[in-house]
Amino acid sequence: MNQKAALLLGATGLTGGHLLQLLLESEEYSTIYIYVRRSIGIQSPKLKEIIIDFDSYAGSVDADTVFCCLGTTIKIAKTKDAFKKVDLEYPVKIAQLQFNAGSKRFLVISAMGAASDSLFFYSRVKAEMEKLLSNIGYPRLQIFRPALITGERKEPRAGEKIASGINQLLNYILIGPLRKYQSVSAIAIAKCMIAYSKDPSIFGTVIISSDRIKDFE
Repeated sequence: MNQKAALLLGATGLTGGHLLQLLLESEEYSTIYIYVRRSIGIQSPKLKEIIIDFDSYAGSVDADTVFCCLGTTIKIAKTKDAFKKVDLEYPVKIAQLQFNAGSKRFLVISAMGAASDSLFFYSRVKAEMEKLLSNIGYPRLQIFRPALITGERKEPRAGEKIASGINQLLNYILIGPLRKYQSVSAIAIAKCMIAYSKDPSIFGTVIISSDRIKDFE
């Protein structure tokens, strides 16, 4: 097997943490680079940890595939500008740097409601991120649009915990055409991203809906 290198953004987050473990276990990749603000303390011969400042960083790594799981909330970020940095500016910046360095595939987590005309700031930012990424020129751009993401976070988000409980109940009635509104687990997103990263038949920009992601639960 011709093993490849991958770059993972957001390895310390809920979905990124699951994805990192899957990548380290995968025979598809020989080297996993991660960009972090501080060491995460995981030891693996495959793991190459690079501590960076996303604002000033202008480097790149030799990676065929880039996985982006960066994301926050306005409550954690404190301001809309700070939120936009994490959810839009950093993904687009690294995507451009890696494209210039030769990366061929970019996989990114967006959101089900991403739309430029949305009433919600969060959804408009996600839509803008998608648009800017699509303009870079990746031959393979895969955009994952999950509904509410569930799982045990290191930093509990009170609002999400309440919404998650409600969605677990709603999942029983959100069936058929409404299945796309069901909450989806972080591990399912990670598994779905791995599966799509291995598919050589996928070209161009592809949007993966939440109900498709749920097939991996």
